[in-house]
Amino acid sequence: MTRDPNDVVRAYAGPLELVEVYQAALTEAGIESRVVGTELTGGLGSALPASVELWVHRGDLPHAEATFRRTEHPGHVRFPHPTDSAPPAPPPPRREPYVNPNY
Repeated sequence: MTRDPNDVVRAYAGPLELVEVYQAALTEAGIESRVVGTELTGGLGSALPASVELWVHRGDLPHAEATFRRTEHPGHVRFPHPTDSAPPAPPPPRREPYVNPNY
């Protein structure tokens, strides 16, 4: 059975930076993909945040979604929560500035 080259679905829509990261991950995984909507970001900037879309063949969609889950978002750093430090102390009580009553 041959694959229909026109049987494509949208796998992801979002900012151009993430679409490029996901497309690189798909290429590395051997999945053919196409980016659509990059011409809208040049003039409008971030006015249309989900205007860039990543399309894959319908048969590759489950593999593409698994690749997206394995791909870490760029700039997303997980910091561990401190476990051995005490919580911060409450702020000191507020003191109103001195106002001379004889003025």
